[in-house]
Amino acid sequence: MAKKRPYEHRKVQKEVKDIEMYQCIVCNMVDAKAHGHHLIPYREGGAANLQNMVTMCPDCHRRYHAGTLNIDIERF
Repeated sequence: MAKKRPYEHRKVQKEVKDIEMYQCIVCNMVDAKAHGHHLIPYREGGAANLQNMVTMCPDCHRRYHAGTLNIDIERF
C-alpha cells in the first residue's frame, strides 16, 4: 500500500483542482473526482506546489501513468 502523502501535499493538490475548477488539462472534462497530478513526479523530487501540479480526470491520469498518454510539460 502506498504511503499517505503529507497534509500540506494533499492541500496543494486540492488547491490546484479548485483553481482549475476540476477541469482536466488533457480532455477538458470537469470531474468531481479529478486528480492533482505532478508534472515532475513526486518520487523524483517534484515539488508539491502549484507550479508543479495540474488537474487531470481519473481516466487521463490512468492513461498517463500507463504510458498511453504523453504530456509535454514544456508547455506549462
